[in-house]
Amino acid sequence: MSAAVAAEFLLLAALWGASFLFMRLGTLEFGPLPTAGVRVAIASLALLPVMLSRGLWPQLRQHWKPVMLCGLINSAIPFALFSFALLSISTGLSSILNAT
Repeated sequence: MSAAVAAEFLLLAALWGASFLFMRLGTLEFGPLPTAGVRVAIASLALLPVMLSRGLWPQLRQHWKPVMLCGLINSAIPFALFSFALLSISTGLSSILNAT
């Protein structure tokens, strides 16, 4: 493994771990569902310019229902469940459970 790959791996691990920490803080402050909603909304807003720059807006308008269902099942529901779990378990345990 090169030094660049190792540095990228460490950066990814730091970002991934920090997201669980911020989810824990947000859950305690705002509640599980608003925290999950904000997390999904931020991700959507971050990916929107990428989609627009690739000219995929017409495809999204055509297939918005399956895309919404996929986002709900793969992102919104799991993040909401993790937020509810963070009310009872530690951040480290939640990230380990997610990794498994």
